[in-house]
Amino acid sequence: MNIKELKDYKSEQRGDALIINDIPNEEYHAGVGISSSFVRRFGESQLHAIEHKQETSPTLEFGTAAHSYLLEGEDAFNRDVVVMTGSPYTKANKDLKEEYKNRGLIVIKEADFEIIKGMKEHMIYEGNAYINAKDKIAESSIYWYEDNVLCKCRPDVLCKPIDKPYTDNEIVIVDYKTTQSCDPRQFNFSVRKYGYDLQASWYRRGLEAAGYSVKEFVFVAQEKVHPFASKVFRITSEHMDYAWHTMEKYLNEYKEYKKGKPLSIYNSPNVVELEV
Repeated sequence: MNIKELKDYKSEQRGDALIINDIPNEEYHAGVGISSSFVRRFGESQLHAIEHKQETSPTLEFGTAAHSYLLEGEDAFNRDVVVMTGSPYTKANKDLKEEYKNRGLIVIKEADFEIIKGMKEHMIYEGNAYINAKDKIAESSIYWYEDNVLCKCRPDVLCKPIDKPYTDNEIVIVDYKTTQSCDPRQFNFSVRKYGYDLQASWYRRGLEAAGYSVKEFVFVAQEKVHPFASKVFRITSEHMDYAWHTMEKYLNEYKEYKKGKPLSIYNSPNVVELEV
């Protein structure tokens, strides 16, 4: 798939960006353009980023299923996710699971679905106000160029500012995170460990390319075990400005690689002297 083929989807040219609302998640991740995840990996180790292959895991599948159920609704969940009943270890169920996966469906256990339903029931009012905003757009894909490099992002939810005056071009980006703990100290650690702030700056860049003014970027974080505690975290514009400097540095390094510069491994020389 190339950028021209993207226009076969229901797309809108807005500002310097192309916005698509109907591209399937699987095709988005496998298709053209570099994402914030790729750029962050490239910043950590260029070789690993280039050689990285998208793999699935029960944790990733659970997260995808939770996103579908909480953000897109039951119709989207029933379209994209299969809940397996009975023992997952019987030959019949193993074969059935493989068949579903070959059709591009997410397969989860019945117990995991009960957890996801519990998460939806226990979401705090403030979290629901963002992920279920009346004017929300879920899983919209944005494509734009940084010089000659095609970039992309896929915010969980886009909505208008809540309980505040706003103009037509002002928008809020919402990212739903399942987490082990939404204790502010622990989540702040996760932001740094997993580069959530770098992701936020990348998404803001994409929306700005589309002509939007990003009024807020919020993380709606929720624990995956009972009582499914949740909390809303706002990231400041100053924090995103600082994070973008890092992403821009990684992006420039990627541009140098595209011009022929050899890949580095863990951003260090091939021969390293060990410290005492």
